[in-house]
Amino acid sequence: MKGDQQSSRRRRRLALVGGVLVVAVILGSVHRGAGLGESTDPTSEPPFPVDEHLTYDVLYLGIRCGSLTLTSFAEVGVDDTLYHIVANARTSKFFDSIYRVRVRLESVYSVRRMSSISYHHTGKEKKRAKDELWVVDFDKREVQRNRDGEIKTIAIESAHVHDPLAYLYRMRALLSDSSRQAALAMVTSDGDVETVAEVLEKRKVKTPFGKGEALIVVPRPKDDELFDKKGSMELWVGIDDRRLLYRVVFDLPFGKLVARLDAIEERGVSDESS
Repeated sequence: MKGDQQSSRRRRRLALVGGVLVVAVILGSVHRGAGLGESTDPTSEPPFPVDEHLTYDVLYLGIRCGSLTLTSFAEVGVDDTLYHIVANARTSKFFDSIYRVRVRLESVYSVRRMSSISYHHTGKEKKRAKDELWVVDFDKREVQRNRDGEIKTIAIESAHVHDPLAYLYRMRALLSDSSRQAALAMVTSDGDVETVAEVLEKRKVKTPFGKGEALIVVPRPKDDELFDKKGSMELWVGIDDRRLLYRVVFDLPFGKLVARLDAIEERGVSDESS
């Protein structure tokens, strides 16, 4: 009986890991924090790294529970250049039997506005299909969220808002050994949230390419709660010009979840949602 209870608790915990795999790795659900709006004016410099295809192993308590790919590319138009970030997250074969995840997210970021303009989350979590599209209306100062056909209007205040993926990539570009703090407004279901991220230290790390150095970055909202579940997060960002994101580490109440860079490939948006 005791063994059955322990096994049941273990399965519930593993299912919870599967459920937060996508939320955690790509900064899914956010609470309100504090800080300043982004202070960087639009320039000719790219807003964040592009033309890369990064593959991550996702580990829970040291056990591989899934994978994540991040792909970025630019679409040059007459009046604007749009930057795309595509994330594909999936659970491993073992975790599929507990909580199957196949999710695709796409962020579209306007260089002219220095802001996200849309964010699309599609796929399946367990057996439930999901289709959620966020579109920013700058004239009305609002975001329209279409979740499975249900539309919600969300008021925003900042002129520069960032969806979760754009937030992650802008931090890579803004923070450095000489610029150790950055403030960005993130769009959430409660409106735009102003947050601050800070470089805590520079650390020697092991990477897929050998030993290197990375900046340890921690977002610090007022209530110290960036996600739906209490916990902390840190980003390991390379110090060279590529600003590679080597790791995303989540210290959550039920254990540590780590997305660890495994490989870099030639750009090409892969479809891992099947």
